[in-house]
Amino acid sequence: MFTPYLYDSQGIEIALSNSEIDTVFWNAAAPGMPTAGIKDFLEYLKNKGIRTGVISNISYASSVVAERINRLLPENSFEFIITSSNYIFRKPNKRIFDLALEKAGLEPDEVWYIGDQYECDVKGALNAGLLPIWYIGAIDLPYTEDKNILTVKTWNEIERYMGG
Repeated sequence: MFTPYLYDSQGIEIALSNSEIDTVFWNAAAPGMPTAGIKDFLEYLKNKGIRTGVISNISYASSVVAERINRLLPENSFEFIITSSNYIFRKPNKRIFDLALEKAGLEPDEVWYIGDQYECDVKGALNAGLLPIWYIGAIDLPYTEDKNILTVKTWNEIERYMGG
């Protein structure tokens, strides 16, 4: 939704679809790469029969996000990818988590939610009744640990908590 506004407000016409513009811009601005250990962690979850999905606050269309995820993590088995750009609600709003629960057919107490943003992911998951795991290995930023929240720096740590 933001991309058309940005260019239209500046009188810029581009002969690409909004999704194509998002892809070109995002790949140039932040090419992206999987975090260390994520491929092995996703394989572990798949082998254990643990279902996975994605909720993202990114402003790009879910098709653009899905293309990137599938390109960078081709062996993923995400059942769905929800981007708040497609809905009126953003994390930490409980409704975006409720939508994911509805898509998965699960109750909040059956779900672990792993996220790297404290305000959006951890607080949002808590508010929705999910078990939050704060993954701080993705960004090199200072943080204040919350003793009440499982905080991990590597994907292997989560695997160990799961008994792997």
